[in-house]
Amino acid sequence: MQLGYPLGIVGSTGVFAMASRLPEAAFLAWGWRVPFLLSAILVGIGLFIRLRFAETPVFREVLDQRNTSRMPSLEILAKHRRTFLIAVGLKVTEIAYVTIATIYSITYATTRLGLPRSVIFNGILLAAVIQLFTIPTFGWLSDRYGRKPLFFAGCAFAIAFAFPMFWLFDTKDPTIIAMTVAIAVTFGQGIMFGPAASWISELFSTRLRYSGASLGFQLGAVIGGGLTPLIAAALLAWSGGSAWPVSIYLILLGLVTLAATIAAPETAGKPLS
Repeated sequence: MQLGYPLGIVGSTGVFAMASRLPEAAFLAWGWRVPFLLSAILVGIGLFIRLRFAETPVFREVLDQRNTSRMPSLEILAKHRRTFLIAVGLKVTEIAYVTIATIYSITYATTRLGLPRSVIFNGILLAAVIQLFTIPTFGWLSDRYGRKPLFFAGCAFAIAFAFPMFWLFDTKDPTIIAMTVAIAVTFGQGIMFGPAASWISELFSTRLRYSGASLGFQLGAVIGGGLTPLIAAALLAWSGGSAWPVSIYLILLGLVTLAATIAAPETAGKPLS
């Protein structure tokens, strides 16, 4: 399932890369809309797969026993707040890192460094190709050695690379920048993204798993992903164009995920409840 992300990036970045070759006026007027219109095809494919996807045996057992929750979201917020907050914390760093490295970096490279968008697109495409191999590897490693070691490694990288990432961007060397994007995405996001779907789901019991994992994942994505470009832009403006506050922000999120990793139980190799 997690391979859907890099596969989608390869496809969308390739389309955006072609669209970015249009004249500036054409790209701003209509060219940027083309990739989004084409994504409707993927929505149809996803819906087709979901309608034909069988439920898990443990969930069917819950249905047979009529042990479902009438209001699972409220039950999670009322009785399982700690687990819910852990799930949110596990998500914020990896989504923030990939957002900075692949979305905010476009603005940073074009407006502050005066580089073309294609420099970042090349890095994103390289990262996605690498992740086609590393995400399954990280997932396999988490099955073999546990979820926590992978997340500890991801947090350590996220904290350590927060400042060097912008130092490398500031070299203005297209090759270095593309490699920096690929490294940031592979180890700042991918190492946690690989086992995240399994771990966040395993934190919740079967009767609450779908709602719990979805709520934790989506709120973590909003905090770490949706708000991050706005926060980064505000911090850059506040600092007069210096990226150090953005690096501090990434470090703080890394510490949040580190705390969640410490608090979360290890679930690798244990049967679903």
